[in-house]
Amino acid sequence: MAYGISPALPLTVSYTDGPYGLTKAAPEAIIQNFKNLVLTNPGERVMDAEFGVGIREYLFEQQNSMIYEEIQTRLSEQVGKYMPSIKIVGVVFNDSPDINISRADLIDQNILYVKIVFRIVPMNITAALLLPISTGIV
Repeated sequence: MAYGISPALPLTVSYTDGPYGLTKAAPEAIIQNFKNLVLTNPGERVMDAEFGVGIREYLFEQQNSMIYEEIQTRLSEQVGKYMPSIKIVGVVFNDSPDINISRADLIDQNILYVKIVFRIVPMNITAALLLPISTGIV
């Protein structure tokens, strides 16, 4: 019998772990849970309508500092409530040279790039999550 912490997402068939692949290490599971928190829309999680940052809701908003600040505030609130062991180190958006995407590509593809740098405090591990948020239409 295989041992793991939680099912690895996206779900894939695994012949070594059982029906689905499993996360094997705590940092891997925490990063996966953090990604789920960011991508889940409020109201989407059963029995907890407040769970989730809902970052996809910002895809068609005017990209400016007010929207970026709103995303950062929502992110901080959600992490404080649901994942207090994580500390947000920084958040950068499309406009940052750190992301290295041309403005024309962003407009043509309807994509919002968000890079979240965070620290798992009890483990003293720093990680980054780069999320290309898109319509799914290519």
